[in-house]
Amino acid sequence: MRIEYATSNPILINEVNDRQDILAADDLIDFCIHARRLVDNMDLRDLLYQAKMETSDTKAPLSLGQIVGYLIHHDVLMIFRCGVRFRMLQKWIKGKTRDEFFKDVEVEIQETAFSEPITPHILFQSDRSDGLRLINLVTFLKTFSDTVLLEILKSNHWLEDDLFKDLDMTEEDARRVFYRMVKS
Repeated sequence: MRIEYATSNPILINEVNDRQDILAADDLIDFCIHARRLVDNMDLRDLLYQAKMETSDTKAPLSLGQIVGYLIHHDVLMIFRCGVRFRMLQKWIKGKTRDEFFKDVEVEIQETAFSEPITPHILFQSDRSDGLRLINLVTFLKTFSDTVLLEILKSNHWLEDDLFKDLDMTEEDARRVFYRMVKS
């Protein structure tokens, strides 16, 4: 995921926001595909399915493996990073009638749609999921890092080697090079 996306304020130009959401969704799917390949190559599939994550909906927690699979094979995938839109989604999820929903969101409808940035949430559904599911994107990435990536680092001592020792540069220079590689 592009860090700029997750930390940027939504703006009033709908086409720009829509394009940002499409790019972020593509990045998320790419991440999930590569994460699953990494897990398979490192023989950590059991860990991926044992690690559970609380969701932002009222349903049972999901395993990281389920989330990755559902995101890769999604039928529905929407990213919410605007507080107004997210509150409207939460009211819609409560399952009220159409009239009750529109009465509940009357205040939000009158607000500027992109006025309040929030931590991105992902609404998704696949043919194998139990309906629409909602997760906090930051929580998902942190849970993946804290479980899967940490296990990879602990179990592969060759990763502890200084990757820049043969390049004759200081740690600060290496950080700048790494930052430029990641940023582009």
